[in-house]
Amino acid sequence: MKRLLLLVPKCDGPAENKKWNEYWSNDVEDLVTQNMWRIFTPGVLVLAKLAEETKMYEVQVVDEEFQELDMTEKYELVAMYTVTPNAKRAYKLAEYYKQQGAYVVLGGVHATVCSDEAIKHADTIMIGETEYTWPIFLKDYKMNMTKKIYSQPLGEVDLDYSPMPSFYLLPENARKLVAIQTARGCPHGCKFCNLRSLYGKQYRTKKIENIDKEIQAVKQINPLAMIYFTDDNLFCHEEHAKLLMQKISTYNLTWYANSDISFGANRELIKMAYKSGCRQVLIGLESANSANLKGLDENRFKSRNYVNYKSLIENIQSCGIGVIGSFILGLDEDNEDIFDKTIDFILDTKLYGANITVNTPYPGTLNFKAMCDDNRILTYDWNHYTIFNPVIKPKKMTVEKLNEGYLRVMKTINSSQNIKNKMNYFKEKLSNKEK
Repeated sequence: MKRLLLLVPKCDGPAENKKWNEYWSNDVEDLVTQNMWRIFTPGVLVLAKLAEETKMYEVQVVDEEFQELDMTEKYELVAMYTVTPNAKRAYKLAEYYKQQGAYVVLGGVHATVCSDEAIKHADTIMIGETEYTWPIFLKDYKMNMTKKIYSQPLGEVDLDYSPMPSFYLLPENARKLVAIQTARGCPHGCKFCNLRSLYGKQYRTKKIENIDKEIQAVKQINPLAMIYFTDDNLFCHEEHAKLLMQKISTYNLTWYANSDISFGANRELIKMAYKSGCRQVLIGLESANSANLKGLDENRFKSRNYVNYKSLIENIQSCGIGVIGSFILGLDEDNEDIFDKTIDFILDTKLYGANITVNTPYPGTLNFKAMCDDNRILTYDWNHYTIFNPVIKPKKMTVEKLNEGYLRVMKTINSSQNIKNKMNYFKEKLSNKEK
């Protein structure tokens, strides 16, 4: 059997020993890392299953965020999943493995949107989703008839036939919070999001019975595992979400999800989510400055809903589900007031958590095109594209002020007193809920 390595490279970061921001102290780096939902990249587990079904490969799966890569191991075939901040490391590893005699494949969203760049470093690149093209490649590889590019048209993969991920390959330290995808697609088309370049616009779902089988497979490797449903927007298709929650409501499962703020307007859905085990949702609020939201998505969804942000967050959190608000600092309408506005918003709403990033134009997005056209990009070194390290010239402040303001926001919202206030708020909400 041939040895196959499915690899998710780590992000080297913008400077030595600086994973997220070249100017941060180690305590800030640690604080940001601790606040993340760390999951093993799920797509490689699907590719592993497809390779295993050929009975031709000894498959090893490595995500460098969880495992150390053993550079002494030899493989006939190496396939890597690329995103923009790990692309340079992927290219470096591709050259290494080619020198060792391996055939190297690059896929993922970065290889998809920067295919001309990626092809310079790989024997083959995979453009788009890979459930259909990966088996074709493996057949061609067996026959020594591989192509340079395998491309999947957007939105045509039927998720009903997406194979069960090989969850048993997860390392022990990646079995506490496990990713499951129930659907692909999002209706909003935000200008900073590159996932439409990979998935297209169409919203597609898996069969509930197939999702159920995946949950059972996860529980087999860890009965206490929590599930992170990694759909771009779990609740935007209400019927699908309800069927899913009805199915899992008896499992004693704890799960997290991504959503938009409209979730807060549907009290029936919120109650079903809590009953079925939902305890946290990540919601892209994007900014505490409403002027930023007007052109952020194609239907002005966020702008139209901004006036109700606080009440909708309250609706969700009063039912026992913590909201992790996602914010982008350094958007075009931000001046130095944005830092106080962001702090005030987070503290006023008692957000369970806050995922705070800086404006980062990823290739494949409208944001990237606009920044290129305006000549505002400071570097094309992908190691700097961590979403925490400024890579563009902000319109209304300096990069230095953006870095300083970011640190002030993080330190303020994570002060011991503010954490205590937040915990007291949630204790009160849960106490009232139980009465």
